Amino acid sequence: MYSILAEPIELQVEGGIARIVSTSATAQELDRYLSAHGPDAYNIAELGVGTNDRAIVSGNILEDEKVLGTVHVALGNNAGMGGTVNVPIHLDGLIRKATLYVDGELLLDKGTLVISPEPDSR
Repeated sequence: MYSILAEPIELQVEGGIARIVSTSATAQELDRYLSAHGPDAYNIAELGVGTNDRAIVSGNILEDEKVLGTVHVALGNNAGMGGTVNVPIHLDGLIRKATLYVDGELLLDKGTLVISPEPDSR
C-alpha cells in the first residue's frame, strides 16, 4: 500500500529505536499500528539517502527510495536483510526534500546533500 501523508510525522531516533514525536491523528495511528507488534516494531530497520539524480518518485518504493534528496526510513523487521529484529511488520517511509542529521552532523538539508567525501588518506 502506498499513500501520501497529509502531514509529516516527526521521529526522534536514539540507539536505533524510533520515538514518534508528532501528535497528529496520523502519527497516533502509526503509533497504534506499531505498538500492536511490540517495542521491536519501532526498530530502525533501514535508513537510506537517495543519491540518484535520474530516479523519479513513481510510487514504486524500490525506485522512490533512491531519488536524489530523499531519505528512506523503514521501521520494524530487518531479519530478512541480516538484522536481528524479527517482528511481523516492516513499514517503509519516504521523505522528500529531507533534512537529515546523524550524530549532530547535517548530511542533507532540504533535499541538498551537504556532506563532502572523506579526504584521500593515501
